[in-house]
Amino acid sequence: MPEQKEVEEMKEFMGVLMDVKVSMAELNGKVDKILSLEEKVNSTYDIAKGAERRTKDHEVDIKDLKNKKADKGDIERIIKDRDNWQRNLPAWIAVVISVIVFLSNYISF
Repeated sequence: MPEQKEVEEMKEFMGVLMDVKVSMAELNGKVDKILSLEEKVNSTYDIAKGAERRTKDHEVDIKDLKNKKADKGDIERIIKDRDNWQRNLPAWIAVVISVIVFLSNYISF
């Protein structure tokens, strides 16, 4: 009979050990989730800091732009540059087409 009692106690002890093992596995899973959340939080923090820095830079740029006023000369220069681009575009297209035609005579496809 003492052997039977020892066997029962051993079964009970093994059951407790299995419960402990299951609890440890659950805790390991929870710790892994926490560690992965820590990485995400750190990444989010870095992104937020970068966004905050860019926001401050943009605020400074906006203040500078509000304080600046365009000169009449600047506006005329910008308009002239746009007009020159639009005026010269057809000439450049004609040059590119001429070069392609010239090279196609010497290169057989």
